[in-house]
Amino acid sequence: MKNQFFSINLIFSLLILFSFSCEKDTEGYPEDELELITTVSITFTPASGAAKSFKWTDKDGAGGIAPVIESIVLAANTSYTISTSFLDESKSPAYNVTEEILEDGYEHLVCYTSSGSAPSVQITDLDKKKDPLGLAGTAKTTTAGNGSLQIILKHIPDKKSTTPCSTGETDIEVTFPVTIN
Repeated sequence: MKNQFFSINLIFSLLILFSFSCEKDTEGYPEDELELITTVSITFTPASGAAKSFKWTDKDGAGGIAPVIESIVLAANTSYTISTSFLDESKSPAYNVTEEILEDGYEHLVCYTSSGSAPSVQITDLDKKKDPLGLAGTAKTTTAGNGSLQIILKHIPDKKSTTPCSTGETDIEVTFPVTIN
């Protein structure tokens, strides 16, 4: 009887020990955090002529010092290809968040909203699932005037939704003033 009681206790003790030893040690490791984005850059390239890049920069992140926003100045009645990039310049060297967005494109969507005379952006690039990504696009200006261009990077949007830019979490949202000459 003693051997049977000892055997049951030994098995029970080993099971408890085994279950605790298989537990993953996550103490001291941060959960999957979103990357800090301190710089959003958009480049407009006309069919003929030089590319023009414009930046929104907030090197200390949300709060603190106000961001520096360059005004987008474009020519009237001109077609452009665009590319948008995202950086974390709080690190040295700067971390290119755009590469992560490309790699996990199905988890991201770059959304553009124009107002006033700012041109509408048509997304031309796709993620691995053949859904819109938004790091590349086209835009055509019309007459001279002023407006704004808002750029929002969405995380885990529902790209099949009729309004995908209203779904998911916002990683960053910036607005550029726009002048068309």
